[in-house]
Amino acid sequence: MQLSGKVCVVTGASSGIGRRTAIDLAAEGAIVCAVARRRERLESLLDECHGSGHSYLVTDVSRRGQVKALAVHVDRTYGRCDVLVNNAGSSGEHIPFGDPSAVAEVESLMATNFLGAVYCTAELLPLLARSAPSNVVNVGSVAGRIPMSGASAYSASKFAIVGWSEALHYELAGRGICVSTIEPGLIPTEGFPQSDLKNDPLLRHVLGSEEQVSEAIRKAITARKIGRTVPRWYYMVQLPRLLTPPIYRFALRKVTAKYGRQRGLS
Repeated sequence: MQLSGKVCVVTGASSGIGRRTAIDLAAEGAIVCAVARRRERLESLLDECHGSGHSYLVTDVSRRGQVKALAVHVDRTYGRCDVLVNNAGSSGEHIPFGDPSAVAEVESLMATNFLGAVYCTAELLPLLARSAPSNVVNVGSVAGRIPMSGASAYSASKFAIVGWSEALHYELAGRGICVSTIEPGLIPTEGFPQSDLKNDPLLRHVLGSEEQVSEAIRKAITARKIGRTVPRWYYMVQLPRLLTPPIYRFALRKVTAKYGRQRGLS
């Protein structure tokens, strides 16, 4: 599938991975509909996009009514949707469970990180089916395979995305819609600045980049791939969980205990 002339809806496009992806898609000739909550960021983004026909719509993907309005905008403006990139998400505050506000954080992150993708896919599904062969790319996380200590709400939302996306891939394949999951590892973004790692002369080499994630998203679209981790070698991090569960669980207990002591939780 070539990107030139394809209508691509990108959520969470005001910064980070979403912004980089929107710019790169436009550079390859795609027509981008950028979606986020910050109008001024979206206006600035469109100024950076090559080509014409691009648009934006201020949308909170956790609110289904606003997502319905997005689908109406895409239908009226383009009459089709070839690609949906569900990238909108929040990192949350990593509140330990048991804190009075922990349940509220779970609800908030599930609403944005998971239900936001569900709403966008559901509301744009008629256009995606009409435009088939088409693509849905869900941006998950390595935290959707390996739980992040101290970030149970975030991990839950990303595990949900991974499981739902894989099931949906097979469910929608017969309609010509390819559902892919991109699972970034440690990527410096506005929500995850990774300041400590960036300043470490050794550990900074484990970081990926927004450009790498954008490239993986575009490759998933053009090659209709079911998924990929970014950087690629992060896939190896999952192997202990699959091949040697006792060792994996022992290491995770150690990391969790260390994290708890740092946070004063134990």
